[in-house]
Amino acid sequence: MRGATITTAVCALAIAACSKASDSGEARNWSKEAPPHEVAIPDDLQIGVVIDGVTKPAITAQALAAKTPDFSDTERRAWRIAALEPEAALAGATVEASTPTGVAVRYPHLDGVEPVIYLTRRGEVAVATLDPKNPFPRYHGQGGRLRRPGDQLPHVMPVATVTITTPHGSTTP
Repeated sequence: MRGATITTAVCALAIAACSKASDSGEARNWSKEAPPHEVAIPDDLQIGVVIDGVTKPAITAQALAAKTPDFSDTERRAWRIAALEPEAALAGATVEASTPTGVAVRYPHLDGVEPVIYLTRRGEVAVATLDPKNPFPRYHGQGGRLRRPGDQLPHVMPVATVTITTPHGSTTP
């Protein structure tokens, strides 16, 4: 008789455990769907441009769509800021990108890297620097246990303003 009681208790616990698991399954946060293969530039994109203290026309979705990206793969696109605003290509020029809250990162003119406007596979727009020889290195998303450093260069996202200061400009860096 005691064996039957233990068996009944074990069965009751198993049923309770199974029903509990199915109830909690509804509350779990499941992964979001993968982003689409072709990501559109956000229609409301407006990145203010200031060159040597003078406000210029904003970089818009239409302006980016009209230009072929300088770098692209199946998931990302990037446009050189110097291709959009030629003053950024001058030796000694500095590109500074800022967020709507005023946080800013300054990208000095460096050999081997290019400041770009970057469209991620999730439709987010950022300013970052890329190596033209390897614009989308394989380390993205592959750090973790392998102790890979990841991308050590800062990104600015969301982007409100791009300020370009040239050596002969009126704005002090």
